[in-house]
Amino acid sequence: MRGLSDAHHFRKMVAGTCMVLAPVLALVAGIVQPDTKLDEAKELAVVAGNLDAWYVAQVIALSSVVLAVPAVLGLMHMLREREVAWGHVGGGLGIVGLFGYFGVVTMGIVQWQMASAGNAGAMTDLLHRLNHTTGAMLPYAIGAVAFGVGMICLAIGLYRARYVHSWMSLSLAVAAACIVVSGFTASAPLFIVGTAFLVVGLGSIGFMVLTESDADWEHTPEYEGFRPLAGVR
Repeated sequence: MRGLSDAHHFRKMVAGTCMVLAPVLALVAGIVQPDTKLDEAKELAVVAGNLDAWYVAQVIALSSVVLAVPAVLGLMHMLREREVAWGHVGGGLGIVGLFGYFGVVTMGIVQWQMASAGNAGAMTDLLHRLNHTTGAMLPYAIGAVAFGVGMICLAIGLYRARYVHSWMSLSLAVAAACIVVSGFTASAPLFIVGTAFLVVGLGSIGFMVLTESDADWEHTPEYEGFRPLAGVR
């Protein structure tokens, strides 16, 4: 129980664990989920033909989104002494974006129910109306963009503060861009590539957090062996 009563240590362990697990679960969800389609009829046909895999993928993705919240808050914590503005903007947008992705996953579960209903024509029309109604889809689109911009801001802040190695922050930024674009293009391979970069970038930062001392967590030091990106000062 000592670990639970030590607030600094407990928050460090939660943040680090979530930084490692959230991207891993997102990658697993991307691998398990069948390829999505932009056409509503084809989309529901894919879901209907892979009901179990689709549902499992949504549950894993939902778990990833939940764990990503403490992970983003942990990145904000790392930027609370240097490059604070990047941390505030990036963390705020990142949290807003995660709420948007929570809605996206919820919509995936709704599609699972639609495909199970059996009335393909009516369900296709309903899904088409949902996808093409501005009021219904705009929050999700805003959330996706907010997440991408927020994670890139956090990556820039971590790089400028020299809290992580340059390849960690670069991987984090590339991951965010790939994940956002994959959502608008329904590209499963691009999503898998993006989450793989997220495992490398965010997962490495999480491992660093888990292995550092509580003192370093409270006052994040400059990363040992930091090297600037080529051409960047």
